[in-house]
Amino acid sequence: MKLDSYAEPFFITQEIEAELIATGYEFEPPPVACTGRLRDVLERMSDAELALQPGEISDQERKYRQNKPFSVG
Repeated sequence: MKLDSYAEPFFITQEIEAELIATGYEFEPPPVACTGRLRDVLERMSDAELALQPGEISDQERKYRQNKPFSVG
């Protein structure tokens, strides 16, 4: 039986979970969901904090800040 043959989502009830655990299945916690965009997070960082961040997106944010025109508020 293929997993994609189901038309509905499969929910593990407490009874099914107990049966799976009894047969030796180990549950892993789900990964933490990301609710924000990395660019938005980097944008809120100070220049000093941003300088500590590795990666291409961080590099792009640093370049953007260097080329950003100053605004008089």
